[in-house]
Amino acid sequence: MLKPSLTMNPARREHYQAKFVFLLFLASLGMFFLGSIITYLTIREQSFNPIPDAVPGSILDKGPEIYAPLTIPISFWISTIALVFVSIFLQRACWTVHRERQDEFKRWLLLSWVAAFTFTLIQGFGLSYLLAQHYSAADGSMKVFGMSFALSLIHALHVLGGMFFLGFVIFQARRDRYDHERHFAVDNCANYWHFLDVVWVCMLAVFLIA
Repeated sequence: MLKPSLTMNPARREHYQAKFVFLLFLASLGMFFLGSIITYLTIREQSFNPIPDAVPGSILDKGPEIYAPLTIPISFWISTIALVFVSIFLQRACWTVHRERQDEFKRWLLLSWVAAFTFTLIQGFGLSYLLAQHYSAADGSMKVFGMSFALSLIHALHVLGGMFFLGFVIFQARRDRYDHERHFAVDNCANYWHFLDVVWVCMLAVFLIA
């Protein structure tokens, strides 16, 4: 008996095509966030070293420059926990739909959306704090605060896009559109949130170290 090929299984072929296109999409987003983080590091270096070529004792030498350090809001750490739970719940949703446990699958999807909403809500407090730091800084630190706010906001906008994606998956799941064969949208949604999770942790690490 011949082994079924991709051409003989339209559902599997559709799955691989969708997965490949989505991986290309994630790769492009990854390059975008990487460029944004490099831009942040560049601005941070220029802001905290405004006169790198000043000769000691010259007019340009104003002594050591003191800038306010970037303080990561407590809400960012709390929201990170919510974001991790989104990935965990979605991974459980993938596991259950692969095994045709439809009721559990739908519950994990709903829990994922609740965790995503919680992340977005808490994240708003952190963004407000960074924006207030930006406007209150009177030296080069304001550039760092402003860039950290911009990076966090861009990530939050991608989170909102992920919530719409997750909402679409939940809507389709309630219509019983997914089973152990057709579940590529669920897998892609989970991979997208895993990607957002990794990007956010990397951004926090850069904020903390730099």
